[in-house]
Amino acid sequence: MKRDMTNGKEWKLILLFTLPIIAGNLLQQLYNIIDGIVVGNFVSELAFASVTTCTSLTVLYLCIATGLSVGVSVITSQYYGAGKKEDLPVAIDTAVILLGICGLAVSVIGVLLSPFLLENVLNVPEENLPQSILYMRIYSAGLFFQFIYNGIAATLRGFGDSKATLYFLLIATLLNTGLDLLFVISFRWSVAGAAYATVLAQFICVVVSYIYLRKRFPVVKGGRHWDGRIAATMAKLGLPIAVQFGVVAIGSGSMQRLVNGFDATVPGIVAAYGAGIRLDNLVFVLILGFQSGLVSFTGQNIGAGRIDRVKRGLYSTLVMSLSATIIMSVVFFLNAEAVVSFFGLEAGSLQIGSEIVRFMCFFFWLFSAYQSLGGVLQGAGDTILTSFATLSGLAFRITFAYVTVNLGLIDHSAAWVSHPLSWTWSSIIVCIRYFSGRWKNKAVAGELKRG
Repeated sequence: MKRDMTNGKEWKLILLFTLPIIAGNLLQQLYNIIDGIVVGNFVSELAFASVTTCTSLTVLYLCIATGLSVGVSVITSQYYGAGKKEDLPVAIDTAVILLGICGLAVSVIGVLLSPFLLENVLNVPEENLPQSILYMRIYSAGLFFQFIYNGIAATLRGFGDSKATLYFLLIATLLNTGLDLLFVISFRWSVAGAAYATVLAQFICVVVSYIYLRKRFPVVKGGRHWDGRIAATMAKLGLPIAVQFGVVAIGSGSMQRLVNGFDATVPGIVAAYGAGIRLDNLVFVLILGFQSGLVSFTGQNIGAGRIDRVKRGLYSTLVMSLSATIIMSVVFFLNAEAVVSFFGLEAGSLQIGSEIVRFMCFFFWLFSAYQSLGGVLQGAGDTILTSFATLSGLAFRITFAYVTVNLGLIDHSAAWVSHPLSWTWSSIIVCIRYFSGRWKNKAVAGELKRG
């Protein structure tokens, strides 16, 4: 359903809107987690490590799609909050076309450059390389569908309809699980089967969600529209976030390369790191879900001129996000070995993976606070500042990790020890920006006229 977040209890509106987003993002994460569990348990740890080495690239492409969709979400939510429903059909069609063009371009680039990126950029160990290239090329061919879906999902969230995306992803995840078991176990297609399962599930998710969007919201009907000015504004708002997310993914790739370099001296490190990061991402899903809810809440209320509600929404989100994050951190800390063992790792890999999970549990709360503040700035349209905060923190993280490793001050653990340092830096920047109040003048709903 469409949700008007300009009236009513702030915490309740954000929570009810956020829960389906968290569940939906969790289901998206389950694509890779399920691939890893099936491959790790029914093929080999080597095959799991091969899929794991592709994670930074799959995250990079997802981050680009998600970042571009932020521009879509900001504009549709502000139009909706400002009551400009006559402009929505053009904005929505423009969003789908824009994301489709970007998705096609990234698919082609991914298929062509996967061997080079895996071998020369990520320094994938030689024994993993053939299976990594095979998996990544198949996965890249389906990126077009991933981009289209993120554009549609951002549109639905702008309308306040976060439940629909949950249902679509639930169907796709169940299908992906079934296809994983069929292709990997029954057909014995190994890592290729896991990749084919993901692509097919994403395709079906796009088809179902697009049909729903057209039938559920009559305002969207009326032919195909393209508005260059709206597309430019979406790009203006979304590209900084896409660059931000993309560089963050590149930073993760830098950490993956660092870990890959220890493959010969620390047996099982590649598989352990992949398992640990996958589990950490489950906590990130929770945190980023609350942030996404706050982005839409802020967008609608900025469009309606309700700054007072934005501030109360932030405080409510901080309480909810921090509470949920702390609870999840405690659960993961106490059960680290059990959850890491799902990936079928051997004893050495299991120990390192558990170490990663336990260490990160002490610092997830910091990431939660940072992302909540960033959610207000993004929803207001102040995306360049949030990009700067994240990118500068990432630069600090990469520099710290590589310098300390090369100087022999820290071992392979620098890949995850450096996380909380970057979050601290980024938190300081967004705090200063929020309390300065300059984000209040960033609304874009009044800037656009149909061309």
